[in-house]
Amino acid sequence: MIKHRRLLTFCLNNLKLRTQLIILVSLIIIVIVSYVLSVNLIHYSLFKQYFSLISNQIFEDNSFKISEKSIRSYQGYFDRVFYLNGNSLVSFHRLYHMTKKQVKQHSLELNTDYQMFYGGINKIPDPIRIIKGYGNSDISYSCMCFSNITAFQNPLSLDELIGMKIQEQTQAYASILYQGNILSQSFFYSYIIKEKTNAVYPCLNRGKGIYNYDPEKREWFVEVRNNFNKKQPYTEYSQSFTQPYLLFTDKKIGLSLVLPIVDENLELIGGVGTNFLGAQIVQIIKSQEFGFQIIYLVSDSGIMIMHPYGVGVEQLPLYIYNQSITGFNKSDWERMNSNKQSQNDSSTCPYLHKHSLSLNCLYNSLYQQEMIIGIQEIPGYSMKLIMLLSSQEYFQFYQRFQEDLDKKLLNQLWLHISILLGLFLFICCLLYIFTYTLFYPIQQIQALTINRIFSKNKKKLQMPFYANKFMSKQITLLCKSFQFVQDKLEQLSFNKTKSCRDLENYQYPQKKFSLKKYIQKEHNINKQSNLYKEQKLNVNETQTQEMIIMMLRNSQKFSG
Repeated sequence: MIKHRRLLTFCLNNLKLRTQLIILVSLIIIVIVSYVLSVNLIHYSLFKQYFSLISNQIFEDNSFKISEKSIRSYQGYFDRVFYLNGNSLVSFHRLYHMTKKQVKQHSLELNTDYQMFYGGINKIPDPIRIIKGYGNSDISYSCMCFSNITAFQNPLSLDELIGMKIQEQTQAYASILYQGNILSQSFFYSYIIKEKTNAVYPCLNRGKGIYNYDPEKREWFVEVRNNFNKKQPYTEYSQSFTQPYLLFTDKKIGLSLVLPIVDENLELIGGVGTNFLGAQIVQIIKSQEFGFQIIYLVSDSGIMIMHPYGVGVEQLPLYIYNQSITGFNKSDWERMNSNKQSQNDSSTCPYLHKHSLSLNCLYNSLYQQEMIIGIQEIPGYSMKLIMLLSSQEYFQFYQRFQEDLDKKLLNQLWLHISILLGLFLFICCLLYIFTYTLFYPIQQIQALTINRIFSKNKKKLQMPFYANKFMSKQITLLCKSFQFVQDKLEQLSFNKTKSCRDLENYQYPQKKFSLKKYIQKEHNINKQSNLYKEQKLNVNETQTQEMIIMMLRNSQKFSG
């Protein structure tokens, strides 16, 4: 320890005063810069922690907003599909009764030009036919055609005659009520029990398949009866959905929206319906705005009504907790119904749980990722609209936010460090220039003094213009003092001064002469001068005595 102190003392003692000042000020600047840098580092860590919490909040808020926006968008679409399709069924119901009333008031003579009897084995005429427009069957968008599931009586009964006459009008109505792909309709159809007539739009020519087609045994008409029986007395329109079933024509899974047709006595006389392809609707409404999404339309019992999966008839009914197809099990379905997660369920989404405790999330084994669940009730049809959002989109958002945050904070930190280092170097340069200018006179005095001691170059102290410009009063006095001391030393010095050297350079006369007479003369002059001084001194003493006597006399007079 003592050695270190000696070394430090030795180093400091051998440093110039200017260097010592630079080191001292540099240490002070380093302390200030270190303090500012440490404050910035502390702020960086605090800001990072704070913004991480903010990013979690933004993550959660955006998740809710995106989920809510998407689910409302899908609900609005389904409302449009269901209610507008339901309205077209109600319109057909009203038009049927209005047409039936008009038919009864006029002649029942049939007009073969308006009889569209192409729903069975009768082929659609070429001008209006689309060959194999639906699977292997011909179709036509020009009319709503009909067929009879039994042979007509001969002659026709009154009900059959009225039914065929009504078809002359309704064949044109359907093209007005049908919305097609706008509302994801597949077919629009009706069946009247007493008349045994089945109508469909677009006109579908079933060919010999009509012999195996019994509307009253089809799922859609079974639902018509169930709907009617549940609403006794049937005093208002009531649409309902069937369970998903296999469509006869193209072997696809679909479902139907149906409405019972009742007479004046509120008795069931038939039904009207429209069917949908669930997977087609899901693909139409599927949005890629927020990344990977899955849309389910599920009944309250868990039966999948609309979904993007391809399934066969043997897998119907498909439940949402069929884990091999949907990736969810029965406990997941129970959590969906509860519409919230308890703390014990948080382990289903361990990663998302780190960022949000309130988001409804379930792990999906099919997609092998955590899915954010959005659920919207459709109570009018006893359904649930379920939207699955990939949590990967939100994790990417969170990671991008964190990376951008770290990058910006680090850039800001390095910017501050660079500014501080630049400022430090700039101050050091200014300090060097300032101290050099400030201590230049002292350095010159020191150099001249050393030169004087060792009898080297004896220059006069001359300060440059910039030194005189910035020289303080104390330094100016020091320079003048040094100059004065130097002049005195030159006068008292045993060394030859400039005056001596100048005298030596003078040329002495070559002629010899004696100095004795000059010395005698100088002696006489000095002797006379001394005599004169003595005489003068005696005269002065006499005058002084006389003045003292006079003053004493005068004083006696005043005292008497």
